[in-house]
Amino acid sequence: MTEAKLLIAPGCPHCATMMSLLGDLLKEGKIGRLFMVNIAEQPDEAAKHNVRSVPWLKLGEMEFIGAQSRAELENAIEMSLSDDGQQRFLFEQLKNGRLNEVTKLIEGDKNQLHDLMALLKGKEVPMTVRIGVSAILEGFQEKPFLLKEILPDFLELSESPDETVRADACHFLSLEGSEDARKRLQQCVNDESAMVREIAEESLESPAL
Repeated sequence: MTEAKLLIAPGCPHCATMMSLLGDLLKEGKIGRLFMVNIAEQPDEAAKHNVRSVPWLKLGEMEFIGAQSRAELENAIEMSLSDDGQQRFLFEQLKNGRLNEVTKLIEGDKNQLHDLMALLKGKEVPMTVRIGVSAILEGFQEKPFLLKEILPDFLELSESPDETVRADACHFLSLEGSEDARKRLQQCVNDESAMVREIAEESLESPAL
């Protein structure tokens, strides 16, 4: 069963509501355990999770900043118990423009990069999600070890039956910048799609390559 950790602080206008909602969910057996921490008394907890504002909630492996409604909390609990819950969580975060939150999550756990890339393998991915993924990966150019981690994902996406996904993959390969990325881009220059060919050619001119 899902565990929850809530960080609060004196003077927080939303913390009392979150405490009440989570307390109700605990009583109803929808979460298994609830930890509440006053960061004014235990600042190490805030530092441990890199928390800069409250209320801050960790529900399973998902992290939330700010007030959440009961419906949002129940949806999050349901996601935390499903096999694809983390992907669904990232999807919702990106769809709502919460790029900073997703970036922080990935910086804390690089394994979530694979969940991020899996979002692009679905059908009818919203433009906001595609743009969000691209923006996050572009922000990681100064952390090449993170991009190297998901080079296999980029290569797989570059063979997608969807030309839009293949085009995105070409851009991502230019960010990663390895010899394997360059070789794949050279192959993509001969893609059946004009859009993919154009992005591949532009990507091969990237300084990273």
